[in-house]
Amino acid sequence: MKSKLIITGIVALILVAIIWRLAENTREVNARREVGTTEISVSVTTAPAEMRETSRQLNLVGTTVPCREVMVASETSGRIIQHNFKLGDFVPAGSVLIRVDGTFRRLALQTAQLNFDRQLEDYVRFQALRRGDAVTETQLRDMRMAYENAEIQLENAQKQFDDTKIVAPFSGYITSRNTELGAFVNIGTTIAGITDISQLKISLSVSEGNVYQLQTGQAVSARTNVFPSEIFQGTITSISPQGSAAHTYPVEITIVNRDQKPLKAGTYVNVQIYLDREGKALMIPRNAIVSSVKDPSVYIVKNGVAQLTRIVTGQNYDSFLEVLSGLNVGDQVVTGGQINLSDGAMVSVIQ
Repeated sequence: MKSKLIITGIVALILVAIIWRLAENTREVNARREVGTTEISVSVTTAPAEMRETSRQLNLVGTTVPCREVMVASETSGRIIQHNFKLGDFVPAGSVLIRVDGTFRRLALQTAQLNFDRQLEDYVRFQALRRGDAVTETQLRDMRMAYENAEIQLENAQKQFDDTKIVAPFSGYITSRNTELGAFVNIGTTIAGITDISQLKISLSVSEGNVYQLQTGQAVSARTNVFPSEIFQGTITSISPQGSAAHTYPVEITIVNRDQKPLKAGTYVNVQIYLDREGKALMIPRNAIVSSVKDPSVYIVKNGVAQLTRIVTGQNYDSFLEVLSGLNVGDQVVTGGQINLSDGAMVSVIQ
């Protein structure tokens, strides 16, 4: 019995020793990890974000939008009895798009016309009677007021009858069709969308370093991948006096479309603007970008720590890229070693 207790005690001591040793090993491993974390840094190369000269040709990308577009609405209520267009049709200005049943309005117009004719005849007769002093001035004045009231009623009836014909306000293409033959429309019901693409507008955002070199009336040229051999000429028609938070300024360009190979609204175009002198823009090396061009980010180094920063880019200048927002002059961006970086990592800069 006594020997069993001795063996049990020895086994317990051995287990305690093993557990203590494992705990010591765990503490040593964690300590080594902490030392490695605090002491190991990633070696990177950097370059400053700096103002650099831009070329005399300013290349920008924009999207065409129509100079005029409108949603045509009904100015009366009734059932559609005539429908004269389909989606994609070209309609001249003043052409009838639909006709609404105007039977009652036509009858009201005829009644107003008869009343006007009678009042006009009576007014002319009273004018002759007044010259012969057969009626008083008051009677002539009352007759004139009745005639003028009949004229107003006739104009009102004519307008209501004309409203049964809904016409195109300008020449353009039908871009939407919202009614069908036999449908009932109310005042304000949308009939169709019309777009005029005889001229197109291009909206651009120009950096502060270049916008001061632009002026309204300045000639520009535009190209598109759809018709790569065609050059579309245009002019700058508007330069916003107020910039955005990113220090970019909206600029509007108008180009004349063509009968042959016309551009459609919504097409991407490459715009070339020739500047009188070279400008400056904030730039960084292209190899500093660590994500997609559509959503670019860079690592900047501050106090030995890498910070992932989203930026907004402008146009390309060979191996450099214009930065519209997100960086300041002098910020050190990582140009090499990004593959080993993460946000907040310790870095050492290699010259």
